[in-house]
Amino acid sequence: MGLLSARPLWRSIAGFLLAVGALSIVLWLLRPRWDETVIRQSVITTIQSEAPASFYVTGMLRLAATSEVADTRVLFPDLLPLSLGTTRATVRLPGSVAYGFDVSALAPANVTFHDDGVIEVALPDLRVFSVEPDLNAMEIQTEVGWARTHAGSGQTATRAAIVLAQDVLRQQAESHLSTSDQPRINTAIALQDLLTPVLQSAGLDDPQFSFRIGPHLVMQPGG
Repeated sequence: MGLLSARPLWRSIAGFLLAVGALSIVLWLLRPRWDETVIRQSVITTIQSEAPASFYVTGMLRLAATSEVADTRVLFPDLLPLSLGTTRATVRLPGSVAYGFDVSALAPANVTFHDDGVIEVALPDLRVFSVEPDLNAMEIQTEVGWARTHAGSGQTATRAAIVLAQDVLRQQAESHLSTSDQPRINTAIALQDLLTPVLQSAGLDDPQFSFRIGPHLVMQPGG
């Protein structure tokens, strides 16, 4: 009797184990499969969805530009030149510059999933997005040289110096982006922070990134 009663028990256990094994196989077959196409689409979609007006801002610069405009008035320049003096305006203008890249330049070919699990993202060159001068902190020095003949000479020179200072701010920012590594590092870190939780929630446990920014620089944040 003991042997006969044990056989149905073992059959039940064996059947249960087979059922569990079959279920495990089915779940393994149905698990999310991370291929390069899925990763590419996830990366591109996430970046584009976070970029208003197709431009993704990844950092800010705080700069200050100094400009000087000098205007010399000459009486009878063709006959007997007589200098009436020089009006000079010097402006120091601080401001904030936002930079980043145009996401419309990204394509699936910019994302590569390497065999070692590293996701490489090739980004376009960084560009200046906006220049915001801080007019409240602006410093102005004006020397009026021919006010008797033109009462508004000081205001005219000052306005010209302010416009010039804004142009200098943009030029300084563009030069900084082309010569400094820090904006690229900031961009890589910003994108790593953006993409990591998205890919983790989709099933990729520990996504590793490598960012290529511009034609030559390759970096891996934290590495």
